[in-house]
Amino acid sequence: MRFAPPSVDLTALRSPAFRLIALAQLGFVLGEQVLVVAVTVSVLGAGGDAATVGVVLAAKGIASLCLLLPGGVWSDRLPRRRILTVMLVVDAITAGVPLLVTGSLWPAAVMFVLGAAEAFIRPALNAVLAGVLEEGQRVSGRALVNICTRLGVVTGPVAGTLLAGGSMAFPFVLAALVFAASAFAFRRLAEPSWTPVARRSLLKEAMAGFADAGRRPWLTALLLFSPISLMFVIAPSQVLLPVLSRDTFGSFTAYGTALACYGAGGLISSVTMMAWRPRRPGVVAMCAMASYALVPLGLLYAPSVWILFCCYLVAGFGVETYALCWDVAMYREVPDHLIGRITSLAWLSTFGLMPFGQALTGPLTDLAGDGAVLLTAAGLVLVIPPCLLLVAGMPHLRGTRTPRTTSGPPA
Repeated sequence: MRFAPPSVDLTALRSPAFRLIALAQLGFVLGEQVLVVAVTVSVLGAGGDAATVGVVLAAKGIASLCLLLPGGVWSDRLPRRRILTVMLVVDAITAGVPLLVTGSLWPAAVMFVLGAAEAFIRPALNAVLAGVLEEGQRVSGRALVNICTRLGVVTGPVAGTLLAGGSMAFPFVLAALVFAASAFAFRRLAEPSWTPVARRSLLKEAMAGFADAGRRPWLTALLLFSPISLMFVIAPSQVLLPVLSRDTFGSFTAYGTALACYGAGGLISSVTMMAWRPRRPGVVAMCAMASYALVPLGLLYAPSVWILFCCYLVAGFGVETYALCWDVAMYREVPDHLIGRITSLAWLSTFGLMPFGQALTGPLTDLAGDGAVLLTAAGLVLVIPPCLLLVAGMPHLRGTRTPRTTSGPPA
């Protein structure tokens, strides 16, 4: 591994299309983070516990799980700008629902619609970004978008918790406004030209994505590892953080600040990767992912809230580095006409079992205790990623059987 010269390639910023994508991504993530925090605080404020929070958060994951493959297929069929605009308008309307309705079902309903829209937004966004970025801009361009993402992750939880302290209506209004602004930005986007595949059945087009991923051992291994890490490592940490924040530190401030530190770590990672070209990105990615073990260990053993914040900062750096290496590898290896479906598979494997992990966290902690659940999470993420380096192509995140092409079969 070596550090590149200090100069950083920022030529992607010269593209108006890239600038619109980056700003719209910032608004989308900010709105999503604010909305999730607002719903979580509303549930806990109404007397909910870890199990209730887990079920409400699981509604978002279940919707994504059910619709990610259709979202990826349609992202390879329809203009991606249209998908992004429509889905963000749906998000904006959904964020305003809690201002108008009452009852016990609306938190899960809001999360479900948010997850359904995300199932179409993620593959469409990744596909249009892959088309905008040129060969030499992929690492720095993806890093810049990740910086916008992390800015949203940093500011969203803090804004959500602070606004919720004044009035529960405030974070919902903010979320609706930023979603609407992002929809407007995508409406103005000049989408790069691309050649869609000839339409077949939804199942056949989804299977084409599976087949392409299966030709790359390193990608297959990542798709299999991600559900384990999300279900048994990240999901318990997500669900237990707000509960332990309230019970251990006496308020939800630690919850929002820890998430902000996690986002700040990701922001630092994105800036670092703009100037760093590791020779073996797979080795960097696996070691970086293993650093997430600090989160469950910090939740258990951190002697002060500041140590916990540091754990989240380092973990955010690690997970963002892992994700960026994976994204850039997909841009390089996956054909343009399949990028939407492969992105859906990546998100499906990454978040497919997340709702089940969130829903199971409450019962598991009741059965085995917080300590056993969090120690298991730390052990899994410390052991599995280094073992994956034995998979063919993993150290360099490269496949050798299917070269990347710039267009698909004619429509």
